[in-house]
Amino acid sequence: MKAKQTMETPESDLDDEDFLRAHYESQHHRGRLESPTVSFSLLNRTCGDCVILDLQLEDSQITQAKFEAQGCVISQAAASILCELITGMEIASLKEFDAPAMLQAIRIPLSPRRKRCGLLAWEALQSMLTELNHQVKGDKDE
Repeated sequence: MKAKQTMETPESDLDDEDFLRAHYESQHHRGRLESPTVSFSLLNRTCGDCVILDLQLEDSQITQAKFEAQGCVISQAAASILCELITGMEIASLKEFDAPAMLQAIRIPLSPRRKRCGLLAWEALQSMLTELNHQVKGDKDE
């Protein structure tokens, strides 16, 4: 799935590098949720970047997304972009949000080594979706 099909990349007057820097500097989605429905931490062992992603869910919809991150501009900006994109979305629609769509949302081309930085928060989200899927299956089995 491409980002533009269901997840519009926010259009702005900023060029792509300024867009990335604005997300890096933004405090809007930074921080932790007091009582997240689900939370996941992921470390990129190659470079040391780390992200913690917190989601608040209501009726299978993401009502809030926050992150805490340490690392490069790309990994932190990507976490902010991800939180902005997924807030308000239904969990079911996230199953189609793939790595190429996340990389497209970042808006700048990344070298193979930097793609992992750009995908770190997305990988945390994928792990969360797997965890939520297991919880739902577990609930149905009981």
